[in-house]
Amino acid sequence: MKKTKIIATINELATKEILFNMIEEGVDVFRINLSYISLDVCDSLIDNIRSVAKKAGRIIGIMLDLDGPSIRIDKLKNDICLEIGESIRIYDYHVVCNNTQISTNYNNLTELVKIDDIISIASGDVKLKVKEINSDNFLCEIIDTGIIKSNNTIHIENSYLKLPFISDNDKKNILYAIKKDIDFLALSYVRDEQDILEVVDLLIENNNDHIEVLSKIETNDAFENLEEILKVSEGVIVARGDLGVNVPMEKLPYYQKEILKSASHSGKIGLVSTNFLKSMVKEKTPSRGEVSDIYNAVLDKVDGLILTDETTIGENAISSISIMNKILVEAESHFDYKENLENTFKQGKLDVTMAISYSVVDSGLLLNANCILANTISGYTAKKISYFRPLSPILGLSPNKKTLQTLTLNYGVIPVLAKKFNDTEQIVSECINKYKEIMDYKVGDIVIITGGLPVDTKSTDFMKIEKITE
Repeated sequence: MKKTKIIATINELATKEILFNMIEEGVDVFRINLSYISLDVCDSLIDNIRSVAKKAGRIIGIMLDLDGPSIRIDKLKNDICLEIGESIRIYDYHVVCNNTQISTNYNNLTELVKIDDIISIASGDVKLKVKEINSDNFLCEIIDTGIIKSNNTIHIENSYLKLPFISDNDKKNILYAIKKDIDFLALSYVRDEQDILEVVDLLIENNNDHIEVLSKIETNDAFENLEEILKVSEGVIVARGDLGVNVPMEKLPYYQKEILKSASHSGKIGLVSTNFLKSMVKEKTPSRGEVSDIYNAVLDKVDGLILTDETTIGENAISSISIMNKILVEAESHFDYKENLENTFKQGKLDVTMAISYSVVDSGLLLNANCILANTISGYTAKKISYFRPLSPILGLSPNKKTLQTLTLNYGVIPVLAKKFNDTEQIVSECINKYKEIMDYKVGDIVIITGGLPVDTKSTDFMKIEKITE
């Protein structure tokens, strides 16, 4: 059973059958990129996810990905192939887009460019050079050929710094996320902590304390401000597509490792996105490099991996998830849990919950425990145990469905709906019943039960070791 989470990006082609099969193969969270999906389609996808998750008997999270201060190509009738040496004109106002002219979602683009600027499109696959600037358009020469699609991001150096962080469209989408009770918001092109606080303020203004905010690290500015960003985010995403355009490509592995290290030190979620199994968009098996990429991300303490093209336009979406699952299980079997526990303990700030969480994970290693059962109202207990990365899976039990939804990204946590307990004896009894109900158990299994009393407390104050006797 894997502990690293799989996040699958989906589009309008994801039927209930496909969603169910994805869950069966190991998906924990579904990601919907609102740059490419209308809210009407999103409505249908959300309803289908919740219906299928109930059928599968799983708690499945939903993540909405926002545009952020990005510039995107307008709607194209068909994909456009641009050839080296050709020219294309980019307009400040909306035009019918074709091989000779395009427009974007930003109507003052000419103010952001100068002669000889290099513009990258579609994660750097296509490159243009600015040759002529007019009052409401500019002319570019294609210097690197490729195909562009509707909503592809246009990268102009430092242009994101000049745009407001929350656009009218993003505000509408945030309010939509609140209305639909979404679990996670992924914020694109975060620059500093103030950008995140803008979103948090909007959530507070609308009486929402459930949605968790994840910051996508896509630029050098975000990397430089990582410590402050982590303080106000639930976690970060190493968005390798855009990050690989905005920083030198050879620095990308370093950035990934440092971002994951910082997330781990801060006790926050660390995710990585883009190109894990890109070859499987067409091929039935991954490249050896892709297998190593996934394996090494686990050793770098990633909490979850995001599949993008593999599960949206890919021809082998279900197989991609299945293969990723196998690689994760193998990598986790070689993770040094004892060394990690000691290193994590040294760097953490201890409170009662942290101290007990450490003891739970340490005891689990010493006894080779089959499972840890963490009772939690807010999710804090399960998250802190996850922070120490136990060898054993964690059943996060809570009567709060919203709490369970937000545990879907935490390493090793299996969210389980349980009733509210009133005393320690009841907690132990019901935890054992849930363990027998959910896990493939046998007599003699050792489980560690932890939680807090009274049940509404936000701290963890007890730990009990039990052996399954029948």
